[in-house]
Amino acid sequence: MGSNWKYRLPIFILAVFFVFSTEGKRKAFAGDMVLIPEGTFIMGSSDEDILWAAKQFHSESLDWYRDETPLQEVALPAFKMDKFLVTVSDYEIYREATGKPAPREHDNGRFNHPRQPIVGLSWEEARDYCHWAKKRLPTEKEWEKAARGTDGRYYPWGNEPDSLNTNIRGKGDIYRYTNKVGEIPENISPFGVMDLAGNVWEWTEDWYQPHPGNQYDNDLYGERFKVIKGGSWNSNLDLARSSVRGKALPDQKKNYIGFRCASTN
Repeated sequence: MGSNWKYRLPIFILAVFFVFSTEGKRKAFAGDMVLIPEGTFIMGSSDEDILWAAKQFHSESLDWYRDETPLQEVALPAFKMDKFLVTVSDYEIYREATGKPAPREHDNGRFNHPRQPIVGLSWEEARDYCHWAKKRLPTEKEWEKAARGTDGRYYPWGNEPDSLNTNIRGKGDIYRYTNKVGEIPENISPFGVMDLAGNVWEWTEDWYQPHPGNQYDNDLYGERFKVIKGGSWNSNLDLARSSVRGKALPDQKKNYIGFRCASTN
């Protein structure tokens, strides 16, 4: 054993270095946050905006868009947002630390690459991860400001509905399911947050309630659904607009819903 150990020692040291360096990279990747400064931004949609969307995407009814109204200026204190969606690799670190079970998509080869966003988690499971990371889920207002910047743009990259800038349903991009986070450089917000359009819908903290000043009745308003934002690989480009208000039951576990965390610390 003694004669063989001198040859094994360098390999052992190299293996230890690889494990710790890889782990460090995983943690640094998960912890990369972007500061969104204090100030106002344009939230929601005007009547002109929803008419543009209906015409652009050949929608049969304006009712799909009414919950986005009215267009309004909103002031927010400074906060931080994860630059990237929480990934499969990030969630594995959490599972190792907490003993939580794997989501149902864990063994699905279409969604389990270490750098793909973690999917198949309920709102509560996403919230619990953020709390474990000493963060929280973003509010709808925070998410929309991080995506739109301060000029009221339709998409993180601007007003042009370019299907090559994101991962959505159809043949416009190279992805059939989710893409690895940060893989599409054009899908970046004015503040530097990645993947806020398409790829996966994202859980927010808020219940699906009407915007202040909204004049339209909606039987789905209340404390039944949580707001999800951003559209997904299974959505069209219309739903990837930053003002769109998706909704999901808090206990839903879908392969097109993921999340990222925010913080005010």
